[in-house]
Amino acid sequence: MARATTAHAGRGERPTLYAAQSATPAVVVAARAGEYDLVTFDPPQVIVAGHVFLEPDRNQKNEYVHRNSGWGAQAVLRTLATANEPLHQTELARTVGISQQAVSQALKRAKEHVTREGHGWIAKEGTLQVWLAQYRGPGGTVTHWYGLDDPAEQARSALDLLDELDLTGIIGGDLAADRYSPWQLPGTVRMYLPELIDFTPAGFSPAQPAGATMTVVVPQDLTIAHVAAAQARPYAGRHLITDPAITLWDLLHASTTPTAQEAAQHLTTAIATGSLDV
Repeated sequence: MARATTAHAGRGERPTLYAAQSATPAVVVAARAGEYDLVTFDPPQVIVAGHVFLEPDRNQKNEYVHRNSGWGAQAVLRTLATANEPLHQTELARTVGISQQAVSQALKRAKEHVTREGHGWIAKEGTLQVWLAQYRGPGGTVTHWYGLDDPAEQARSALDLLDELDLTGIIGGDLAADRYSPWQLPGTVRMYLPELIDFTPAGFSPAQPAGATMTVVVPQDLTIAHVAAAQARPYAGRHLITDPAITLWDLLHASTTPTAQEAAQHLTTAIATGSLDV
């Protein structure tokens, strides 16, 4: 079926599984209420027995807009906003993973917030806040997991599994903020991956968003991986941490730790003063 609209299982019947390209909001609500199981592909989501096992990133503004998303241009802006020195267009292109022509166009569009200094470019004061207001979120697909250990141990277990699978994880959120500007005890794990992974072999259980201790994102915003790889700030072994701006966004929009807002203020100060620990 191309689009799910309405469906109901009769009383006493085994719940029906509906698979569709997309679904109306009413259908999703009914699936979350346990009336039937639902799998959709645009956006990707899996709802079984009322439990959400896979869902789109709901922090993203204007989600599901794939064309002209502007992630490359936004990545140029956030890279400059967190840099300690002027960056040449070639450096920006390498870091973000876009062409020099695309960087040039991004700089022209951001002319109110950036300026040339010598042979490079720097961000003007307040650019980080401009980026935060404009960034639509990483998009993509989100899975939620529950583990019994503290966040650092959970991350270690998850990354050990990724090592076995020859995949590189990018740690964001609380744990990345703790590396940049230690202030709070991390309360959750947030990780970016290139593909969906089953973490049950590492001791995790699928969880509802509200009860999750680890959130894993397969982002549509590919610059998250490009910038992390270019800046090469290690978390453990081959695994990296998100760049400072994405880490800040995670704290403000995705962390469920009670003191995340205060941690975001400390991280903002560390970015502004060039005093990041890594």
